[in-house]
Amino acid sequence: MEYPRHSYWHDTAESIKNKTTKNVDLKNKKFDILIIGAGITGLTTAYLLKDCGFNIGVIEATNSGYGVTGYTTAKITIQHDLIYDNLINNFSLEEAKQYLKANEEGIKLIKKIINENNIQCDYKEQTAYVYAPSMDEVDDLKKELKAYEKLGIDGFYTDTVPLPNKAYGAIGVKAQGQFNPLKYLYNLYNILIDSNCQIYENVRALNITPHDEHVDVETERGTIHADKVIAASHYPFDNSFGLYFLRLYQEKAYVIAARTNEQPFEGMYININDPVHSMRYQFSDKEALLILAGGNHRSGEKDDENESYNELERFLKSSFKNPEIVSKWSTQDCMTYDKIPFIGRYTDSIDNLYVATGFKKWGMSHSAASALILKNKILCIEDDYSGVFNPSRFTPVQSSKEFVSSVKSIALGFLNRLAADLEGFSDVKPGEGKIVEYDGKKVGVYKNEAGEYFCINPVCSHLKCALSFNEAEKSWDCPCHGSRFDIKGNILEGPAVLPIDKIKIKMP
Repeated sequence: MEYPRHSYWHDTAESIKNKTTKNVDLKNKKFDILIIGAGITGLTTAYLLKDCGFNIGVIEATNSGYGVTGYTTAKITIQHDLIYDNLINNFSLEEAKQYLKANEEGIKLIKKIINENNIQCDYKEQTAYVYAPSMDEVDDLKKELKAYEKLGIDGFYTDTVPLPNKAYGAIGVKAQGQFNPLKYLYNLYNILIDSNCQIYENVRALNITPHDEHVDVETERGTIHADKVIAASHYPFDNSFGLYFLRLYQEKAYVIAARTNEQPFEGMYININDPVHSMRYQFSDKEALLILAGGNHRSGEKDDENESYNELERFLKSSFKNPEIVSKWSTQDCMTYDKIPFIGRYTDSIDNLYVATGFKKWGMSHSAASALILKNKILCIEDDYSGVFNPSRFTPVQSSKEFVSSVKSIALGFLNRLAADLEGFSDVKPGEGKIVEYDGKKVGVYKNEAGEYFCINPVCSHLKCALSFNEAEKSWDCPCHGSRFDIKGNILEGPAVLPIDKIKIKMP
């Protein structure tokens, strides 16, 4: 049975958002601050700066809420898997404290914005848990709990959790939260367009050119000039500086929203190690829906992504009696090799350009922390928690294992340009995409149910890696940096800023 592959959040929040002017000519438009990206990071940053006397502009490549924010599991927590023992041992106690404080301040900010603006976004305070599905992992939990004690985190250990699957122990942190991310985002959006902030949707940034006193941002609707620019576009798309294409990779995850017959449990849960299953209930005035996520893998590397949906569905049906699936969707997350986001100046050599990226699946608290850090940078306010997130940091030891793995994947992406399936068009089945040989060239071919062929050059427009076909979502995906394109070559997800070339085929 097929289910709609869209986010539950879109279904429940779309009507909240006010309309804005479309197709505006932005040629030579000027702002004090231009924010690239109208997701939760970009709009929260704009919210913090809107009363500081700046002329603020925000551009969004698609529609607000249709980037990563619209596909999250929306846990607002300082508990990011088993992070703190790693930070203390591989960085320092002081840097672990900075990481913790930034996320604590981020959570406080979200609560403050909700309360001050009476935002109805189904916010609910919850306890966050990391649990061990095997006895072998209990020691890892206890090490993390010792890290909590060193950092002053009010955590606790428990042998029992109210889950349908087996858990041998868990550590919890109280007073965390969850919400409907798009109800929150669209309320922020409405507040901003009613203030001095101008938001332009369906405006893709193509290039950034820094100057001594300002930054030029080339877009599809003209070049914008700004005194300062913040790149909050999930993955930094400009490869001219910062070398982010060597410092980040993207990881895919899958989500199911389902009605269950069991009494909804309280709390938010995620287990240690693969296969990861993240679980919580989303409570609204109408119902309680299970939000189940998992199936993690590096973007573009899985031969058949339907396997991830199927694995998640098998876990759902084995753990819950006769669940009813409401919707299914996937998401991509930017991952840094040392497990700490990049938040601050895009590069040390440019004073008026900033970035926030690499939230490694914990974007709710990190997005708010980013907004605080970026506000402080722009207003030249000192804080005691932004240092660990410095985008120009050099951490070769902490990054080495993941970086070596990544280099192999990137190299394979380039090498795959030289190899392809040589089967002909006749072997492409309806609903299937393949790389075939045509007139001495490799061609990406998709055949729809009506028998029509859609042909593209199967090379990513970002850095020319070979694309693979995503059977589950009918898209061409890049294994190097996570760009995604539809069957016609149009961009679904960056960092690519240009579509891929269509190829005309003479069919017999």
